[in-house]
Amino acid sequence: MAKFDLPGVWRDFKAHRRAYVLTGVASFGGMLFGWDTGLIGGVLTMDAFQHSFNLDSRSPKFASLQGNIVSVLQAGCFFGALASFYVSDTFGRKRALIVADIIFIIGSLIQTLCALGTTSLSQLYVGRVIGGFGVGLISAVVPTYIGENAPKEIRGRCIGCMQLFNVTGICLSFFVNYGINLDITSPTNSAKWRVPFALQMLPGVLLLVGIIFQNESPRWLVEKNRITDAAKALAYVRGRSVEDPQVIQELDEILADFNGHEKLPMVAQLKAACSGKRMLYQSSFVVLLMFWQQWTGTNSINYYAPQIFKQIGLTGGSSGLFATGVYGIVKIVVTAIGLMAFTEQLGRKWSLIIGSVGQAFAMFYIGVNMAVHPPKGELDGNSIFAIVCVYLFVVFYSFGWGPTPFILSSECSPNHVRSLLMAAALGTQWLFNFIIAKITPLMLADIGYGTFLLFGSLCIVMCVWVMFCVPETKGVRLESIGELFEGNIIKGCLQDTFPSKSRARQLRDAHAADDLESVDGDGAKKGTRVERIENV
Repeated sequence: MAKFDLPGVWRDFKAHRRAYVLTGVASFGGMLFGWDTGLIGGVLTMDAFQHSFNLDSRSPKFASLQGNIVSVLQAGCFFGALASFYVSDTFGRKRALIVADIIFIIGSLIQTLCALGTTSLSQLYVGRVIGGFGVGLISAVVPTYIGENAPKEIRGRCIGCMQLFNVTGICLSFFVNYGINLDITSPTNSAKWRVPFALQMLPGVLLLVGIIFQNESPRWLVEKNRITDAAKALAYVRGRSVEDPQVIQELDEILADFNGHEKLPMVAQLKAACSGKRMLYQSSFVVLLMFWQQWTGTNSINYYAPQIFKQIGLTGGSSGLFATGVYGIVKIVVTAIGLMAFTEQLGRKWSLIIGSVGQAFAMFYIGVNMAVHPPKGELDGNSIFAIVCVYLFVVFYSFGWGPTPFILSSECSPNHVRSLLMAAALGTQWLFNFIIAKITPLMLADIGYGTFLLFGSLCIVMCVWVMFCVPETKGVRLESIGELFEGNIIKGCLQDTFPSKSRARQLRDAHAADDLESVDGDGAKKGTRVERIENV
């Protein structure tokens, strides 16, 4: 396993600064759904929110209403993710992000201005469904857009930045809730919950302004037979000229991969995604990644952290919100360190394995502690370590199952069906996000500690699945990743568990030889490639 090289990361940043700027702008999309993920749990506990909608937290129906309010956004996200296939394929990744962002802002406005003259939840539900549709559309397009633009050397780090912005949004909303809770003490002042809803529009505005100045995906342009535009976009994001041999070689590989697959209609893409054993496994693998990510239990903690801290033994509204804010800071720091030090050094596979084991330990301890030492309203040593385990869980999640499924799902989706598979993958993510958001308050109320034991057990299952079924893709060209799904899948994935023997390393060595040939090749060969682009 490669060691962390901070100077190397800085050199990568300077060499690929345009790719990083594009990544930073697009990743504001991740902040959109991160913000709501963090804010809604705190808002639900606010007395002012409960007053505005005439909710009684002591009512047996309150847990169900909590689940409805949280999960209705995920319902919108589900349909938005599915719609991303048509929108991003038809209009392009860039314009799809613009449309989705506008939809999100409209939904946020409705949520901010609801409950004026009424205590009905209907307006809130409508706003959350509309906002969720925009978020779901964005969540599927952003990793596709970044993955299709980023160089292979930093692709994992770039796609993972969406998760970094996601957890940043979660953390900011945690502290907005905490600050508002301290500043506005009136139990009837609706500004206490309206301000957090209004502030979530800020990253949406930043995304809308920034994305206008970015280029379209070169791979989408190739798919639409706009080869000259694709060459210009690829050269721009690489910081090179269209005549550069490496740009020409990469464009040639994209053209070869799309050969015969340009402008495939939906039915043809569905057939292509299921054509043969390799493609069927590759397609289902992309979807399974997002399925497993949701069953780590992370969103149970994200949405209901204040309630979970209370169950563990941390009482007091502000104390729970503050502990949740610290949880958000831990997420940001560890995700950032993970993207710099692990994603491109440790690799995708080992990030998932280590993350699974650490998450399982944390969940098991929280569950066992709650079973053996039920909280008594005061902190003791066992409760303190259980709180530490909540933070320990997020440490392992943030460099493993947080960013890596987005990275792998974008990387492992073949070019000609990427929009379709990403729509299916993110649709799956939001479907189970919806289910978990709906059932978590009921599970916490009915089975308590069993909730954490369930998630811990599933993390062990994930670890085994990763070892036998997940290939290593670090540093492999997008157009070559399909080779990792050929032959005996289980044997190949087990081989990838050993970095020195991994198939990704063999492909990287082959890539290095190809790159050397493209730079040192004879002038006639270069001239032919340049002429091909100029004459399109």
